[in-house]
Amino acid sequence: MPNMPALLSGPQPRAEHEYRPPCPVEPSRKYFAEAVAETDSARSPRQRALHGQLLAALRCLTFCVVGAAVCLCSQALADDSKTEIVVENAILKTIESTTMASQVAGLIDSFEAKEGLLVEAGQNLGKVRDEAVHLELTRLKLAIEVAQKKSANDIDQRLATKSMAVADNEYQRALNANRQVPDTYPINEIDRLKLLSDRAKLEVERAVHAHEMAALEVRQAENEYRKSYEVFCRHRLISPVSGVIVGVEKRVGEWVEPGTSLLRIVRLDRLRIEGFITAEASAQDLHGRTARITADIAGKPHETTGTVVFVSPDVNSVSSQVRVYLEIDNSKHILRPGLRVQASILPMP
Repeated sequence: MPNMPALLSGPQPRAEHEYRPPCPVEPSRKYFAEAVAETDSARSPRQRALHGQLLAALRCLTFCVVGAAVCLCSQALADDSKTEIVVENAILKTIESTTMASQVAGLIDSFEAKEGLLVEAGQNLGKVRDEAVHLELTRLKLAIEVAQKKSANDIDQRLATKSMAVADNEYQRALNANRQVPDTYPINEIDRLKLLSDRAKLEVERAVHAHEMAALEVRQAENEYRKSYEVFCRHRLISPVSGVIVGVEKRVGEWVEPGTSLLRIVRLDRLRIEGFITAEASAQDLHGRTARITADIAGKPHETTGTVVFVSPDVNSVSSQVRVYLEIDNSKHILRPGLRVQASILPMP
């Protein structure tokens, strides 16, 4: 193998009888390592010192370039956070749209719903015919009163207590008489009196048990009443949410089944704005940022504010845009769904 320092120092005259092997297309790492080691050994101390200084200068220059790039990126992000972000193709849409359905089967007895009517959550709009359920409630109410009367009646318990006291006294007098004068009462009479005393004690326990059962019957009757009352309430057509009725599908006199759609309610006190921003602008943390909304109402500009609630993680491959959602307060019902607006996300304060 030719001497590597000689090769590195410059071209050398080639001997006629010298054999040079063909250079491989891809020299191995070992070959280069040996070449570098021979080159370092051939350098003078001054050359090695200059080489080390050059490497140190290159490292320092690399660190400076990387640091400058990081600073430029940070400055660019900071500048982006201080500029408004325009939301393109912004359009107002509803957040909630609720379909009200019947809970029971029957004929619609009354229904006061109509398109455009503003309703509140829990507002009664009508009912399904409920005469049978109403009669059942009346019967159960009477059953509760009867059970309460039985539970409050303690006559049997007091009577059993007094009978027990009389029977026990008679039995004790017979025992005392036999102690004073033996065989005053024969043994069979003593047994009979003892049986009467024990029976009276059991009658007291039976009366106490009957009183407890009467209290349970009151609770049972009340539970049956609550169950029927729940069925009665399901015959009422109650608005589940607050909003505006935008569609009525059933009228008075029509038959409905459980799950039959009656009307549709749209919530207007809060609306959503859907639009698009550039992918570069979406790199910032926009969630919770304030947005300025401008709409044209009857030829006059109406300005309000909203909040960014969602930034899609997906970027459109064609337009390089990202979908965003903003929510606004519309408690005065000035804005309407479907209206196109101008929206821009304000910079951070």
